[in-house]
Amino acid sequence: MRYWEQKEKLYKYTEGVRQFFPLASEQLDTMASIIHKFNPEINSFLDLGCGDGFLGFFVYNLFPESKGVFLDISKEMIKKAKIKDVENKSDFIVQDLGEPGWYNSISSIKKFDLIISGYAIHHLENKQKQRLYNDIFEMLNPNGIFLNLEHVSSSSEKLEEIFNEFFLNNMSNYHKHKGEERTIEEIKEIYYDPNHKALNKLESVEKQCKWLREIGFSNVDCFLKIFELALFGGIKN
Repeated sequence: MRYWEQKEKLYKYTEGVRQFFPLASEQLDTMASIIHKFNPEINSFLDLGCGDGFLGFFVYNLFPESKGVFLDISKEMIKKAKIKDVENKSDFIVQDLGEPGWYNSISSIKKFDLIISGYAIHHLENKQKQRLYNDIFEMLNPNGIFLNLEHVSSSSEKLEEIFNEFFLNNMSNYHKHKGEERTIEEIKEIYYDPNHKALNKLESVEKQCKWLREIGFSNVDCFLKIFELALFGGIKN
């Protein structure tokens, strides 16, 4: 059974680990600012590795008349995303982004004004990442935007240690704020789950931005970063 099909693991992520991400509201505010600056009329968007749809439905809040496509490798994640689609206006697709030609699974829309991804692409090997970024460029309309909210590598072991401590502190503080009694050992068990860690194929944000520029994206930048959490992307002119 694939990791993301295990309901226990799914619950720990959607109801647990993701809730502790530092600067969560600032990440969304930054995404909104970039979208409104470069293309204030988003009619179509694609949420890659959508999980439970938290980013895609954020886009719906900004552009209620837009059409969204949600794609994820996990049937269980797609089920959770579908529950949020009370207006029944989205397309939901179960598909592995690492497979060549993954985009052939999308039949309703072929070009998008916005493509977003949240903490998904780092599960791919570097060659798969580069191929995916090329695919994304081809799937964007003129002035289309690509934004990747992602887990990236640290530049040293010491900085990785600092990030881990920082993230664990955020997790601990969140549980205290919620009035939940969890020991640091319980929190570490979730965070250091070896089955989850094995899925991470991290690369530096600098190298990934370089790939985007080489593909042809403009205005490429890392728009927000705190240790291993980064928001980066670019525009198709």
